[in-house]
Amino acid sequence: MWKYLVLLWSLSAYAQGPVEAILTDIEGTTTSISFVHDVLFPYAKEHVQEYLLAHQQELAVAQIVAEVKEISKTPEANLGQVAKTLLEWMEQDKKLTPLKTLQGMMWKEGYFRGDFQGHVYEDAFEKLGAWNKQGLALYVYSSGSVPAQKLLFSHSTYGDLTPLFSGYFDTKVGGKKECASYCEIVKQLGLAADKILFLSDVIEELDAAREAGMQTILVAREGESVPSAHPYESVTSFSQISLH
Repeated sequence: MWKYLVLLWSLSAYAQGPVEAILTDIEGTTTSISFVHDVLFPYAKEHVQEYLLAHQQELAVAQIVAEVKEISKTPEANLGQVAKTLLEWMEQDKKLTPLKTLQGMMWKEGYFRGDFQGHVYEDAFEKLGAWNKQGLALYVYSSGSVPAQKLLFSHSTYGDLTPLFSGYFDTKVGGKKECASYCEIVKQLGLAADKILFLSDVIEELDAAREAGMQTILVAREGESVPSAHPYESVTSFSQISLH
């Protein structure tokens, strides 16, 4: 009975009224998981040690190194050991701010060199543009750092898409599976929670957003593994999203 009531509540939450803002995840939602895992992550792994060596005198990098030592409880670690810790975190897909910040800095060089472009699904590109023209405020919330988010969208295969977005959020507001993170986003946007629609491919993220009062849609791209039983309206493409 409880599961049935939760299902009814979640569906009614989606139909609560007009949407004023859309908050979207990136990986698996606007952007293919393969781009992140097969292009961005390997690039960061390949360049982490040389990047630390080349930029160790910069204040931002020195701060990252200090944070890595503090989190890993290795205050005497040298630069090579810090790089090894960062590689281990990458292998474990840790959502730690110093790691995400450094990855963003390395990807910035890659984008500027033209080593790769940010992947965006065609349906996401078209729908985001349409929503922007309709006057909807668009925001991004990803575990990747805000600078990394901006780099992906400013160097996308469709050109610079950053003018479409009104703001960006990363793990500095909290983890993506925590209700408090979405409450903080609601607070910063200054909107009623039920006027915000959150798009993601991760059930636990949708759970947290729904608990905070947001409307939610599961973006289940073809080929992705999604639980067969869940209480969310589901689409395989942004083109299928119809705002009430």
